[in-house]
Amino acid sequence: MSQYDAIIVGGGPAGLAIASELSRSRRVLVIEKGVAGETKRSWFVPLNVVDNVVKPYTYGGVTRFLASTYSGAKAQWRARQFERYPYVDEKRLLPFWAATIRNNGSEVVDRCEYRSHAVSADGVAVNTARGDFTGRLLIDCTGYDSAIAKQYGISRDGYYWWSVYGAVGEHPDGLSGMQVGDYMMWQTFADTNPDPKTSLQQGRPVFEYEILDDKTSFSLILYLRRQIMAQDDMAKVYDRIIREEAATAAFHGMKVKEIKYGWYPSAQISQELARERVIFAGDAACWTTPCGWGMSFILNNYRDFAAKLDAALQDDALGREELAAIPHFRFRERGEIVLNALMTHFLSNAPAPLLDRFIDLFNASNPNHIDPIYCEKVFTLDIAPEETETVLRAMLKEFHLKELYGILTPADYALLIEEAAYFVGESVVDEVRHWLGKQHPAEDGPRNPGFDFA
Repeated sequence: MSQYDAIIVGGGPAGLAIASELSRSRRVLVIEKGVAGETKRSWFVPLNVVDNVVKPYTYGGVTRFLASTYSGAKAQWRARQFERYPYVDEKRLLPFWAATIRNNGSEVVDRCEYRSHAVSADGVAVNTARGDFTGRLLIDCTGYDSAIAKQYGISRDGYYWWSVYGAVGEHPDGLSGMQVGDYMMWQTFADTNPDPKTSLQQGRPVFEYEILDDKTSFSLILYLRRQIMAQDDMAKVYDRIIREEAATAAFHGMKVKEIKYGWYPSAQISQELARERVIFAGDAACWTTPCGWGMSFILNNYRDFAAKLDAALQDDALGREELAAIPHFRFRERGEIVLNALMTHFLSNAPAPLLDRFIDLFNASNPNHIDPIYCEKVFTLDIAPEETETVLRAMLKEFHLKELYGILTPADYALLIEEAAYFVGESVVDEVRHWLGKQHPAEDGPRNPGFDFA
């Protein structure tokens, strides 16, 4: 039986990217239940995660951000952080990674479904539909619904989920006023939100679209909830929105070229996802951020992560504690992650009037105006500490703490208390205590929101 240095379960972007690097120095096996590199997802990513290797597999990109709600809130600005946010050509990049793995002398096996694994002092034995394989390390890249994580009892109960369904479509009659490079990041409709108290957590979908070229769009609906939405249910809602809504007239004559869908974890990121000789990566480890739906994390981190795995293999440091100590992500400050989490919680739970006020923060006429570049920086996890403080101060001027605590769940309270104090000052905690009736500071409740900033 062949012995591999690492067996990667999952031939999606995370598994292939990591294997393309690790296979330069190690013997790697990638097993994929379907065909490695085939995906129903599409991505655009921040320009700063695109290096010279990946650049040939990108094109065009987002150059203008838009938001529009049924109740009248609107925002519009040119891309500020980067000149463009490139689209990833997934049909070429993922096969390129698979070819790189094979050219490096390692293996990618298609239609090879994972069944189980057993860990011993010497390695990991993996049972699949195509036989047994042994390796020194198992890397789980199977995605958000990881069977391996379930086997270890790893809970995802605290996560929010972006459930996404849409299509790449052709517009034979033109774009009807839309521009190439447009990204409609937030559009709602009256008949999908008849009660102004309804939030995304309760099921209201948001419509988004990207204009890829002068005749092609990628449009989608998304739900941000604690529960994962069923694909069939999303398909029905999407079809109604693009065919019947008055505000989507530009899509009524669109010809669907390819269906896209996916589910993405958000709002909690843990670096402690490892077991003896087993480590998790990609969606299985909740590598995600709204901008790029996880691909931006992969492009920004896979080389560094693979290098650390290579070092662990070199030192035979493959125990649970040693693997858990490997940092999955590179970022400057805790505020990048925490502010993203707070924004996700807010977007999921806020009723429509509060979401309108949030969108209005990016309009210059608002006295609490936030420069739109901060929106881009929050969702690319590229915001500096002083910028984080600016955003939080503007939010706390626009929204009274009583409003925020009226929409956040109890599980979010400790996070908001701790971070408001961390970035804005201890005086905020006194007001928080007043509204919550608490007699003690945040440490009396759970302080660890699932983040490790070591």
